[in-house]
Amino acid sequence: MRLVLFDIDGTLLLSGGAGTRSLHRAFQVRYGIEPDSTSIRFDGKTDPLIIQELISEYDLDDEPGQELYDIYLSILPDEIRRSPDFQVLAGARELVIRLSADPDFLIGLATGNVETGARLKLERAGLSSYFPFGGYGSDSGDRTELIRTAIRRGSELTAPLVPDEVFVIGDTPRDIRHGRAAGGITIAVATGNYGLDELRSHDPDLAVAGLQPMGPILEFMASGSRTGRKAVAEEAGPGP
Repeated sequence: MRLVLFDIDGTLLLSGGAGTRSLHRAFQVRYGIEPDSTSIRFDGKTDPLIIQELISEYDLDDEPGQELYDIYLSILPDEIRRSPDFQVLAGARELVIRLSADPDFLIGLATGNVETGARLKLERAGLSSYFPFGGYGSDSGDRTELIRTAIRRGSELTAPLVPDEVFVIGDTPRDIRHGRAAGGITIAVATGNYGLDELRSHDPDLAVAGLQPMGPILEFMASGSRTGRKAVAEEAGPGP
């Protein structure tokens, strides 16, 4: 039995900026300011970390608490619903369906989104039902810890079987770094804001241009050892 943990934004889908717009609107409501969308890079960060960085950026002497999250989550559903650039990334649906049908795999989430936000995005994408568990920004602002939480929850679902391996799939260097720190085998996909060469420089176990075609990813997962996976990864080449 193997666990496969997917990041959401930039890996499975693009929300068309719905999350960023919702957070900016929440800051307007809560603090009366409109954050500069270029002041902080959101890629690979957890929602709590992003919020804390924005609070520090604007010298706000405040702990966000539940109020800011409540405002954010009251705005997010409408932003997701009407986001014109919302899209499921190429190959994501097919890979999720393929893995969910394989009894040797259990798929879950490892995302910096708070759980409610994650589910809202996946529901619009029609993917939420495929992910019975996960680790979320609402579990921890530390990405390594939320991945460990996802592994623990997945292991509870597979009990008494113990997962032999955990694959962590994401589109940023943070997915690679924290996935490795949590004990996962890392798969980097260049479907977000980082190119393939930049992702490779962070030494993931596999780096591919995207989730399509799925063949190289499935072959990599099926390889029975780190050595075997390295050979598959090298054979896969740099991608298109």
